[in-house]
Amino acid sequence: MDMFEYYGYFAEENRSDKLIETENRVIDALFDRYLPGSGSLLDSSAGLGRNAFRLADLGYEVTAGDFIADHVEAIRANPESSKLKETYCSSAHRLTAFADESFDSVIALGPMYHMRTKAERELLVRESLRVLKPNGILAFSFMSPMAMTFGQYFNAMRTYKTLDRLKAYRKLANVEKTHVCDMFHGMDLEEMTDISREYGLKILTVASTYSMLYDMAGEIETLSGDAYEAFVKSQIDTCEDPVVARYCMRGLFIAQKRVLDLFD
Repeated sequence: MDMFEYYGYFAEENRSDKLIETENRVIDALFDRYLPGSGSLLDSSAGLGRNAFRLADLGYEVTAGDFIADHVEAIRANPESSKLKETYCSSAHRLTAFADESFDSVIALGPMYHMRTKAERELLVRESLRVLKPNGILAFSFMSPMAMTFGQYFNAMRTYKTLDRLKAYRKLANVEKTHVCDMFHGMDLEEMTDISREYGLKILTVASTYSMLYDMAGEIETLSGDAYEAFVKSQIDTCEDPVVARYCMRGLFIAQKRVLDLFD
């Protein structure tokens, strides 16, 4: 299955379960904490516009794009589309339509964990930084290698035919080695540190947004009222713990573009 099929048929944008709702609330809390609060903002992987519309409501001048044309058309058809400055269709690592230093903030939620080569991931960072103003904020989401490994481990455990089971475990061994599973890539904290050093980023936070609870989705769905709010609070309160971030299924990397001098 390619990404067009995945986001067409299984898009988490269309999900309404409490794990996704919780992740959105964690992302909101992190954006409120680390984004500047105003200014021009590029959402280069906007999906159906959930973050773009919310940030526009908060006063940002938002430009929203996505590589799937149907998503862009859905944003344009949304009654709230007039809140956005501009919409466009392109991938998050191809921002040629925008001049250098055009935005105070750039967010890219999704594409980084679909870029399976280091060259693609670094191109996304370079292009984002090119259009970002000095001292601007870059945020991108990631999946952890542990999520890749656990996902394939559960697949292997649920396979009963002998030959298929052996294939599944060999795939698991490859996932552990490469941090790649199907169309997903797991980025570890060491790669984030290397990227930050290479491109002059000051890391503000690396946080979990979707923790290792995906096998508890049914149980979490039953929570309501104070119990659910306590669960959300626990996710927000612990999301920036380095251990939680290392082992989360999905997380958020937020950094500031440093102004380098001759000695950097």
